[in-house]
Amino acid sequence: MIYGITFLLIITVYLQVNKLIEQEELRELKFYLIIMAIAILYSYGTLLEWNLPRPGSIITKIYQPISNYIFIKQK
Repeated sequence: MIYGITFLLIITVYLQVNKLIEQEELRELKFYLIIMAIAILYSYGTLLEWNLPRPGSIITKIYQPISNYIFIKQK
């Protein structure tokens, strides 16, 4: 399974990076590589059963104090 996902990721990255380099879109290339690195980390983490935090829990940790401050009346 890991070999199949690795093969698909390599093909996808190769095709997209070639396209972005030919069109000279370097800002988009940087953003694409960052997002793709996160996706690769999570896909391998899921396959290898790493204990990675869920994206939803990260967002909750960031916005929960703000939500509590706005919606819960403090005495």
